[in-house]
Amino acid sequence: MITTLKNNSRRGDRTNYFKKGHDKTSGESTGIPVVKISEEKRKAMRDRLIAENKRHKRKFLLIFITSLVVIFSIIAYFLFF
Repeated sequence: MITTLKNNSRRGDRTNYFKKGHDKTSGESTGIPVVKISEEKRKAMRDRLIAENKRHKRKFLLIFITSLVVIFSIIAYFLFF
């Protein structure tokens, strides 16, 4: 009971982080700088990202199908032989 009373009395002395005056925009940092790019560069970036995603999906699908074939062949080997 004494410990509970001590903890409750300390609760009033704690300072709240948000009441200290810290804001997201305080300080010298203004966040991520926004750079304007041309429409052609934006389209080129978009096309490059789409191509990378297609390659990644193909690679994942190839590995997945190969692993399934190996697993099924091992299962079939142990079931029938």
